[in-house]
Amino acid sequence: MYLVDHVLILLLFVVQPVWGAIEARRIEARCRAGQRLDRIRFYSQTVLLECTFLAVLFTAWFALDRTVADLGVVAPGGAGFWTGTVLLVAFTGLLAYQWRSATKASDEEKAQLAESFGKLEQYMPHNTRELNGFYGVSIVAGIVEEIVYRGFVLWYLAQFMPLWVAVAVSSVAFGLGHSYQGPSGALRTGLVGLAFGIFYVTTGSIWLPIIAHILLDALQGGTVHEILRKDDDSLDPKLSPE
Repeated sequence: MYLVDHVLILLLFVVQPVWGAIEARRIEARCRAGQRLDRIRFYSQTVLLECTFLAVLFTAWFALDRTVADLGVVAPGGAGFWTGTVLLVAFTGLLAYQWRSATKASDEEKAQLAESFGKLEQYMPHNTRELNGFYGVSIVAGIVEEIVYRGFVLWYLAQFMPLWVAVAVSSVAFGLGHSYQGPSGALRTGLVGLAFGIFYVTTGSIWLPIIAHILLDALQGGTVHEILRKDDDSLDPKLSPE
């Protein structure tokens, strides 16, 4: 265990949640003033931030002569993998069904669903261009966040506590890392992180959690886009995330 490991954990457990909450309040305040979040730019900055963190992690990891196997980057196999695959297929089918149901919803039903999104609505794609950007975030987040939170964080915590306790603690950190979504969003994300952590430990590989994460984000993004979509929002005032 080296100083760089502790610094990265500090960034994930403290700096990221605090920064996310502060940034969310700034965005919400400016939205109340009549501006709209520039979602394309927000997505691009999210991708850049996550890729930068992963690059730093990998640089330190390989400099310390560690193997990617310790991050869960191993070939999947065994009964746990096949059980996980079946669950993933069923999970994907459920998400696809929800998307299809959204396409058939009436305008009134879509309006009610949109209200249920709360603060999260401002971060979700409203048109095709934003949806394409959101797909990019889904892919990057699925890869980066699983390697970071399920691979690195679990590896780190397992040095100090039992594995299943580490799964629970890493899930809390994962939820806090999404503090910009508000308390309910952070709680929901933490529960999703717990499911991914269990998925990772039982399958013995990071690959299925990565695929599950990408599919969850992408299919839910498509469903939300179907509910919120606008053909042309070019006249809306935009808000830079900075």
